[in-house]
Amino acid sequence: MNDQLHTEENALDRLSQLGIPMTALTESVWQGYLARSRTTSNHPRIARGIIMWAEVVAVLREQLISHGWIKEDKGNYELSVNQKAGLAIVVTTGDEATGMIGAMPSNKCPKGVNTAEAVETNNQLDMFSELLPAIEDIQGLTTWVLLMHLATDEVRCELSLPSSISNGKINGWKERIILPSMPLNDDSIEIQAPDLPDIEVPIKKKA
Repeated sequence: MNDQLHTEENALDRLSQLGIPMTALTESVWQGYLARSRTTSNHPRIARGIIMWAEVVAVLREQLISHGWIKEDKGNYELSVNQKAGLAIVVTTGDEATGMIGAMPSNKCPKGVNTAEAVETNNQLDMFSELLPAIEDIQGLTTWVLLMHLATDEVRCELSLPSSISNGKINGWKERIILPSMPLNDDSIEIQAPDLPDIEVPIKKKA
């Protein structure tokens, strides 16, 4: 379920409360798209998604450094973390409902134990929020998800706080902050190289 929805009218105010510049989020997603658009049909089929995701993670970290955020990648779970604020951001590809008001977005591909544990921690921290920091055994970061979705004519994204997950798919959000969509105009349309047959080139050592 969706609990609290922040649209363009109040998204900036909510992000300001969290200490997260909107430009850091939108710029990272846009740079990820540009990195993806530079791939060709000769890249491995899975490269596009990985390249876009990796670039978004890197640019987001760079954008947030001056705001007190650091990178954390324990167990290959790539996060941007603000320890002082008790916040973390994880980047993932969202489905077609991403950035859509009145929809229920989810992650495109199932997530593993790290995401499930992050959602559980979110719920624990929320449950005891009025008593913190008195309860010392409830530890962890509130983990937000930066969802991004590449549609036909735009890139949509949102920063949202998951509240439930089932079989690796997030199916509930406590908060959703809808970010401005980024239209793909003629100057940014992806140029596809023609599909070519696989060519195997034998490599021989020089004598």
